[in-house]
Amino acid sequence: MEIIVTDERDERFKEMCSSFGCDITDPQVVLLLNSFGKIVGCTSFKVYDLESAEITTLFLNSYENREKISYKLIRQLEKIAMDYEFKSVVVSFDSREDILIEVFEKLDYQFVDDLLMKKEFKSLI
Repeated sequence: MEIIVTDERDERFKEMCSSFGCDITDPQVVLLLNSFGKIVGCTSFKVYDLESAEITTLFLNSYENREKISYKLIRQLEKIAMDYEFKSVVVSFDSREDILIEVFEKLDYQFVDDLLMKKEFKSLI
């Protein structure tokens, strides 16, 4: 599997978003997960505030390896966010029943509001 870093203008990203009923036009850093020439997942983030990036999408085309693919995409997104010198990442949910909450909890995200989770990056200084 290969991760492709692109932006919100990428047609593959637009197509995947459209298949999940959303339309993203805000500037985004986008990660596409390519498996044997097919995009099987994507995630993206944008600026949330001066110190935080916000995960705005996480779409998977496969039920197989859903957790593994999610981890791979989120971890890579976090690395890129740190490269951009963000100190944290936030993600919001529509409900507490969202199936991805457990994935984010395993990656050390914590609820800071009813439907908002946050992960603070640890400083090495």
